[in-house]
Amino acid sequence: MNKTADSNRSSIEKALLKLMKKQDFEHITITDICREASVSRTTFYHHFTGADDVLLSAYETAHELAFGGHEWTLEYFKSDQFIKDMIRFFDVNSDLMLELRHWDLLSRISWLPTEKSLHSASEETDMVLSKYPAYTMIYFWGSYFSICSMWLRSGKKETPQQMYEIISYMNKL
Repeated sequence: MNKTADSNRSSIEKALLKLMKKQDFEHITITDICREASVSRTTFYHHFTGADDVLLSAYETAHELAFGGHEWTLEYFKSDQFIKDMIRFFDVNSDLMLELRHWDLLSRISWLPTEKSLHSASEETDMVLSKYPAYTMIYFWGSYFSICSMWLRSGKKETPQQMYEIISYMNKL
């Protein structure tokens, strides 16, 4: 993509998130998003098929920035780096995650890490992990995701470093 296209996509994603702070996601129209992003409907439809697509794109962009540089392996899921990446993902994308939670939209985008995790777990050499990829994914992804979600909902009272220390401590229990 070129810089203008990237800028338009980003503007549209930011516009949707801004609108979601004011009104129910289900009532946001493409016209509302275009007006807020200062783009035409043609530009909108050049990049997206609808508001759900914008929402997914915003999450995918955030997800890729946080986790894209790593292979989704058991070693990564068990690493300190994964914990740090998860905390940073929630810290940097607080607005997006809070809006997704507020409007109960996480289920619409939750398949993204699930698909990657399930694929990775199914390729593990460990017989139990590869046989039960869904449980493996929940074990490694779900607990950190839930803890970080609770951190956001409570107003991020702890620093990211404190969250890392808390999770690391819990992993040793």
